[in-house]
Amino acid sequence: MKKVVITLTVLTLFITSIFAITGKEVLDNVKDFHNNFKTEKSVVVMKLIDSNGKVREREFNMYLMHEGDDSLALVRFNKPSEVKNITLLTLSDDEIYLYMPAYRKTKRISGGAKNGKFVGSDFKYNDITLLYNEQSGDYDANLLKETDTNYVVEVIPHDKDTDYGKIIMDITKDHLLFNKIEFYSKDNRLIKVMNFKDVKDFSGHLLATIVELNNLEENHSTVLEIKKAEFEIPITKKFFDRRNISKPVLKYK
Repeated sequence: MKKVVITLTVLTLFITSIFAITGKEVLDNVKDFHNNFKTEKSVVVMKLIDSNGKVREREFNMYLMHEGDDSLALVRFNKPSEVKNITLLTLSDDEIYLYMPAYRKTKRISGGAKNGKFVGSDFKYNDITLLYNEQSGDYDANLLKETDTNYVVEVIPHDKDTDYGKIIMDITKDHLLFNKIEFYSKDNRLIKVMNFKDVKDFSGHLLATIVELNNLEENHSTVLEIKKAEFEIPITKKFFDRRNISKPVLKYK
């Protein structure tokens, strides 16, 4: 009888190990669950908060498009005047462009430059994909913990140019949205924490409308608040062209 019990226990553990979800599968599910649209435009207010509590406010539009397995993103600042028309275009992990109207120049962001601050915020250029529920680049993903309500996934980036040694993601099971993301340095120090709050439904599309990124090293934070989101807007792939981002007015077609 004891042998039968042991055999059944081993069999149960074997079956469980076969059907248990992996960290990579969790992240793929997050991406697939929220890629149920072709195009999106959102209006976002950015607040930069220094160690003394002083707040600087900015506003930008973010445009997204799903093309096959690829996600294209364009960020265009509206105000204040010192950042107006600064534009970031992300075509892939290795193809990121920044247009600076003050210099009338578009430059490619690559290599270690992707660790630079995005327009003075606590976001790095390679953090932007997290705002639309994706982890970009080549990485390993390990499921550290699973509860009734959440997954906790450890991401180990392969990019030699990244400043991150690992990223820990807490993901809700009900909406498959990021709940909290912790960023660790290569010597395993917690350096930034990103929290996602206030989930709202925009015509059947769920978004965390407040994203708070706290930079623990610099005692500085950046808060993003989505004010408006609309889907299936009439833009094509031509909209996401590096020649388009230098134009004063972005044209859909």
